[in-house]
Amino acid sequence: MIADNLALMVNQVYNNPTDYEGVTLIIATVFFAFQIYCDFSGYSDIAIGAAQVMGFRLMENFRRPYYSKSISEFWSRWHISLSSWFRDYLYIPLGGNRVVKWRWYYNLFITFLVSGLWHGANWTFVVWVPCTAFTWCLLS
Repeated sequence: MIADNLALMVNQVYNNPTDYEGVTLIIATVFFAFQIYCDFSGYSDIAIGAAQVMGFRLMENFRRPYYSKSISEFWSRWHISLSSWFRDYLYIPLGGNRVVKWRWYYNLFITFLVSGLWHGANWTFVVWVPCTAFTWCLLS
């Protein structure tokens, strides 16, 4: 309910960004942050609850990421199951951060690239990947 209502304004602004100015664009971006959180967290909560009804216990998937004090903490609280999978089955087997610096950057880039492709084979994700990996390297 929350995500879908926020999407009405976000989609209107993002589909026609030249029709809007500063404050409206900022508000749409803040709304988008809450829209994706409500979407992802909501479907995760539904999956966790449905699994419990059937006797299965799934891991927590979101742990209040917007309360994080750093980028690293944010990633550890956002989409925990997916991040854990990428860490355990891709990043660590590539060598993680226990390698020379250039290889560490490469490991991050590959991990974010696969994550971007998982989210959707679209140019926006291909562009998102190097930007996210580069930001991660600068802030870590």
